[in-house]
Amino acid sequence: MASPELTIVGLDAATFDVIDPLIAAGDLPNLARLLEHGAHGRLRSTTHPLTPLAWTTMVTGVNAGRHGIWDFSERDESGYRLRLVNGSDNRAPALWTRLSAAGRRVGVVNVPFTWPAPEVDGFVIAGMDAWAREDGMTTPRGLVSELREEFGKLLVDHSFPLDDRGRFDLAQVVAVCEQRVAIVDALLSRFEPELLFVVFMAADHVHHLGWPEWEERGRDSSVAEVYRILDRSLGGLLERVGDGNVLVVSDHGGGSLGGVVNLNAWLEQEGFLAYAARGDLGATARHRVFELRRRLPEGLRDAARQRLPGMRERAHRATAPELVDWPRTRAFSYGVFGNIVVNLRGRERDGTVEPGAEYEQVRDEIAARLQELRAPDGGRIVAAVHRREDLYDGPELGKIPDLIVEFRDYAWLGKGNLTGRTPTIWDTIAPRAHPGATYAGSHRPDGIFVLAGPAARQGVELSAGIADVAPTALYLLGEPIPEELEGRLLAEAIDPRLLDGRPPEYAEPAALEVGAPRPYDAKGAAEVEERLRSLGYLE
Repeated sequence: MASPELTIVGLDAATFDVIDPLIAAGDLPNLARLLEHGAHGRLRSTTHPLTPLAWTTMVTGVNAGRHGIWDFSERDESGYRLRLVNGSDNRAPALWTRLSAAGRRVGVVNVPFTWPAPEVDGFVIAGMDAWAREDGMTTPRGLVSELREEFGKLLVDHSFPLDDRGRFDLAQVVAVCEQRVAIVDALLSRFEPELLFVVFMAADHVHHLGWPEWEERGRDSSVAEVYRILDRSLGGLLERVGDGNVLVVSDHGGGSLGGVVNLNAWLEQEGFLAYAARGDLGATARHRVFELRRRLPEGLRDAARQRLPGMRERAHRATAPELVDWPRTRAFSYGVFGNIVVNLRGRERDGTVEPGAEYEQVRDEIAARLQELRAPDGGRIVAAVHRREDLYDGPELGKIPDLIVEFRDYAWLGKGNLTGRTPTIWDTIAPRAHPGATYAGSHRPDGIFVLAGPAARQGVELSAGIADVAPTALYLLGEPIPEELEGRLLAEAIDPRLLDGRPPEYAEPAALEVGAPRPYDAKGAAEVEERLRSLGYLE
């Protein structure tokens, strides 16, 4: 069996803040070995350091203004309602698209925002945006059925690993990781990919709910145990991929959460948003019934869906208009990381702000006031408020909110609560399935980058950006680097003898087609919505 030339292992949210002390204690031998014999450093994520945006930037090497994926959802034509995003919304070629076009074989497993599984020379198992367990789940299409026959139910790490009482169930993490390594082992011998890209999500999940336990108990915490499980999985993969180059990356880091700001409540407080005086009582009742139904056990939820098949759509269609008085609103927020949209005349259905001078004035006022926002203890919590065009550019810029609120080290989150009002501007994020388990950890801008293998320069510590992964991977695979990529080749991570013998080549932009966006059908949207709500990423 031929070994992959390059294996990329993604550990979603992995951070050296946890890795370093665990390596010092001897708990992560496989990561320690890679660090000892390779190059490593912090990998600066995107602004925001959020899963859809960050992973898509990593695998395309371009910014969100060009690839078009910003958050888990995007605004529809009205400007106010949200629709789910999936991998088909990516408008830029990913690594595997470029490699397949060059006649190279690839294997992609669980990379976020790869549904429907793209057509490649090799295999794909779609990531956390996948819903259809047959159509779109794998490439080749029939692979999902074959895997079920061999391995039984496919286990995925797309939800918090909690038991019925809301406690961490690390046996779930072990089962998912062990099955994923076994599946990769089977597919390696069958497809012999030249690039293997596998992602594990568990560190992100345990950070969100268990970070205080890490701070209190260290090596004895659930966080530490999840990292040990991931290290064993990495070791299992290393045994199977032979002596090729190995790149370990994360899309962002993790750390403690100071709190959550209800940005719509703050905008109302500052006079930019108006809540509706009273809502449609019928719509409110339908929404409350929907919320109660969502808390039922799965079997009872299915029965309720059959009896009230239109309840989800009607309830959500009524939610935002009953909360916000759009004709009296100049700006609003959505998402959980800090997005602010100006209610622009001619763009939003009930836009109130004139394009041009008034638009810029509103943005300036909001940015200036947000810089003064303080936590209950008096500390400032906003590092910067960016205009979208100051960070991003490209044909998809319109999908990005007008203002991007960057909280200090992302230790705070900015929730665009469009489903309910809070008594103050302070809010919480709680997974739907376990409402008592609120977020206690958040993302951090710095992830990890580790390169080991024959191409690596040993003992080098570097600083990298997330868009640098794609051009570096292409070079390691002997492919020219397209000039349109915005990241750089991390030459300092590579053995100088290799660079001297094979200088990097650059290619003019290639006319690679990306497929048309494929929205979920009603069943798919319901399943993915439920998953994202259970993770706290949707209201």
